[in-house]
Amino acid sequence: MNLQARIAIEALRAGVPNREAVRLLATEQTAIEQGFELALHRAWADGARQGSGLGIAGGFGTGKSHLLGYLAAVALAQNFVVSAVVVSKETPLSDPARLFQAALRGTVLPERNDDPMTAALAELRRSPADLAKLQAVVAGPDSGFAPVFAALLFLLARPATPAERVRRFEKFLAGGRLNQSDLRQALKEAGAARMFDVRAVPAAELAVQRARFTPLLFRLAGFAGWCLLLDEVELIGRYTPLQRAGAYAELARWLGLDASVRIPGLVTVYAITEDFRTAVIENRGDAEKLPERLRLKGRPEQAALASAGIRHISAAPRRLLPPGDADLVACHDRLRELYTSAYDWPAPSAPTGARTATDTLRQFIKGWVTYWDVLRLEGTVAQIVAGTLAMNYAESDALSQPPEPDDEP
Repeated sequence: MNLQARIAIEALRAGVPNREAVRLLATEQTAIEQGFELALHRAWADGARQGSGLGIAGGFGTGKSHLLGYLAAVALAQNFVVSAVVVSKETPLSDPARLFQAALRGTVLPERNDDPMTAALAELRRSPADLAKLQAVVAGPDSGFAPVFAALLFLLARPATPAERVRRFEKFLAGGRLNQSDLRQALKEAGAARMFDVRAVPAAELAVQRARFTPLLFRLAGFAGWCLLLDEVELIGRYTPLQRAGAYAELARWLGLDASVRIPGLVTVYAITEDFRTAVIENRGDAEKLPERLRLKGRPEQAALASAGIRHISAAPRRLLPPGDADLVACHDRLRELYTSAYDWPAPSAPTGARTATDTLRQFIKGWVTYWDVLRLEGTVAQIVAGTLAMNYAESDALSQPPEPDDEP
């Protein structure tokens, strides 16, 4: 029995492809893959300003999560640090602090298994010249960074800084809390008590600055940049109106749709259901109502970003193409080989049945796996019946934004 193959089959049976399943099944969405590779190439282009990122739209079970997993493998192969986030109640898209924390928790480094901040800062401390470059960027008068970033880099440049203190700095840069008294004591010990104004920064503002800082850190640590993959963005359709407006604005910021808030070195891709535009944006009048609500609350910049996010979801996502006959045959054959390897059992060809316009790749994959399971275990031929699951976009107070984390320095 091939353990990796079996784990991959179990993941596909559950409808959540893991890294091995993604690698073996690959993807036939070549146009999206090419657009993604172009975005990676342009991550630092145009005066070191972020590109627009990508949106992927498809129905339930059409392979959006699988494609995001494949794009993650592509980015890792090009030396990008990759973060994957599934939008949920715990990680609301409208909360920049929580989303950033979730992104760093779900981060994978190219060809190594390590904490991203630990690895990046360790590489940077071994290269004083690159550490000095990053210090110069964040310490500039027009850098847009709070002095706490320059203060931390100043302390990290000192070999005498204790390892325990370095770990606390790593946690802070990944979205955690940093004790101000401890930071001031460290600066005092280094003879720099008056060099930095390390007063507290609001959590939302700090999250934005961390997001700008992170790809700069990764690049100077030897990586190509940062790739953020957002799955199940359609959940924002269940947010209350004001929270949904904030989610549209945050999506626009992560995509770099406004030149003034672009993040150099970051490539963002999001996946969303293809009926979201009609079911939510058009049916609820989001494009007209929600930016206006933000303007009435005195948030004109956020209103402009919300409009940009709504426009992107309405027009820009690339629709997943349904699998063609040749694609299905290729997928079936690769999956049959995987199943055979997983159970040391010669899986025969499985029927595809009569195709309809609404058939999804997930239906075929789960149907084939179920067919082989029943045949292997029971010796009988299963008759597979497929149904359609409707997406629920009903607004829910239970998904209201949770309290902001206390993560000021």
